[in-house]
Amino acid sequence: MSPQFIHLETYARKPDKQGRSVAFVLAEAAREPWACYHVEQPRPPTILHGLHPAEVRSRHDQRAASIRVQTSTGLRALRQDQHTLLTLIASFHRKGRDYESWERDALKWLQARYGTQLASVIRHTDESHPHLHAYVLPDDPAMRARRLHPGALAKDTALQNGATNRAGDATYRAAMRDLQDTYWLEVCAALGIRRFGFSRRRMTRAEWHKEKIVRECSKAADVKLGEDMQRIKAAEAELVKWQQDLEQWRLRMLGDRDRMRQGITREIDAQYRVHIEKLDRLYKKEIVLRIETQRLLTERAEEELSYSFQN
Repeated sequence: MSPQFIHLETYARKPDKQGRSVAFVLAEAAREPWACYHVEQPRPPTILHGLHPAEVRSRHDQRAASIRVQTSTGLRALRQDQHTLLTLIASFHRKGRDYESWERDALKWLQARYGTQLASVIRHTDESHPHLHAYVLPDDPAMRARRLHPGALAKDTALQNGATNRAGDATYRAAMRDLQDTYWLEVCAALGIRRFGFSRRRMTRAEWHKEKIVRECSKAADVKLGEDMQRIKAAEAELVKWQQDLEQWRLRMLGDRDRMRQGITREIDAQYRVHIEKLDRLYKKEIVLRIETQRLLTERAEEELSYSFQN
């Protein structure tokens, strides 16, 4: 099967030499007629994450218009040629098989990589292969999208440190290889998708046999890696299930503890009320006994007094 890869670009509000701008790429994503002439039968995109492309453009334009950049002469508006939008395209060339797994893992990878800056992820199915478009709005104060592009950032940094343009291009390619490796390992390897395709080159028979062995070993390694990734994902799913079970058990224990506390509290309250009622009865009985004793003593005193008078 064909190798899978991702493609990144950054755009400005001002069209580039090919006429592409933020407005154009988002209109193409939304399948507006004026921007998707290359598609024979355009269909609306499916929103997988975040906003519709038209809403992305509205949010982008509002923020870009509100930014003021400090210069030596004071504050100025953001330049029209400042790249303010990062786009990413990921396609899937395997027909039918494993598409849902690939899309799910690709979406997770995008969300983990860009976080809250990931404004939208959509799916197009009206071209030769289904593919995803991701749109990232930088949270940088000046909306510098090139800082989110690994290759562009690596080259810009190299040039700022005095590297030649040729060395900057080499740095660009190395950074993009690292990105492609990361994407392949985290999204494609578990599906048995190759990292690289095969190309035709002039070589001796010995070199051909050697490369065939390397290719077969690489394919076996890819399969083994895919199996290992599947086992890792299964272990992660099992771990998540254990965590969920532990959380349910903890909640049950907390519920049992609360019920036990409530039961003990009710029992203590009941015993307390019984004890208080018993003391109250004894107290009232004591009062009655004291009154009766006082009455008897009074009567006895009166009798003795009467007897003494008579004598």
